[in-house]
Amino acid sequence: MDKSDAGGGTPRLDTEIAPYRQPMITSLGIVLGFMLAFLANWAAQADDMPAVTTASDWLILVTLGTGIVLFTVVLYRLLDNVVHANPGLRYRATLRLYMTGLVISIAGLIVALVI
Repeated sequence: MDKSDAGGGTPRLDTEIAPYRQPMITSLGIVLGFMLAFLANWAAQADDMPAVTTASDWLILVTLGTGIVLFTVVLYRLLDNVVHANPGLRYRATLRLYMTGLVISIAGLIVALVI
């Protein structure tokens, strides 16, 4: 074992990352499906007027939209079949994007529930 492996336990090989990637794709699909269903239900409730009328509506739409965009980028990065020089670093960057999208999306849902 060389010194680069001693400190952080960063996954180096694609086979080491696969057990982490597959559950992330599953959870991503569940959360993304929930968010899209929430937005569809929210838009369908306003029959005679637009669903986005107030500043809080815009805040909810922007946070959920940002989360959906980040999740789409994460999904692309996870399903990309190109072999990268350092898959461990790429996975960590993808995990940060995933967590950022999750936090932003949860914040948007909390705003939707509170306001």
